[in-house]
Amino acid sequence: MKLKNILCISAICACVPFVSSCAYRADLNQGNYVDQDLVNNLSYGMSAEQVRYVLGAPMLVDPFDKSRWYYTAFKREGWSDPEIKNLILLFQNNTLVDMSGDYKKPAGFEAGSQTLPNSNQVDNFELPQE
Repeated sequence: MKLKNILCISAICACVPFVSSCAYRADLNQGNYVDQDLVNNLSYGMSAEQVRYVLGAPMLVDPFDKSRWYYTAFKREGWSDPEIKNLILLFQNNTLVDMSGDYKKPAGFEAGSQTLPNSNQVDNFELPQE
């Protein structure tokens, strides 16, 4: 009888670490993090370089049609269902012409391109005179 109780307690103690470790699931974030505030900076007529400056590199460029860029984000917190968001940009002659997906098109998207800072330009820089 005593041996039976000891085996039962041992079995319970052996199972506790396995049961308790299943209670936590780490958060998982993958893909391009794109916020609506970043999408609001996009406008019709922007060059591909300007879009890359605003949003970063796309997750996927269609191998058969280089004019489509895909930004995809996968976010799962704990045991909740994952949230998947997509942004698809369409270019024509290296110029942004349309966007679709899970984000709202900016209000001034059709108005034309916005002026963005040029990453190659340095303000107030002068070469020394010889």
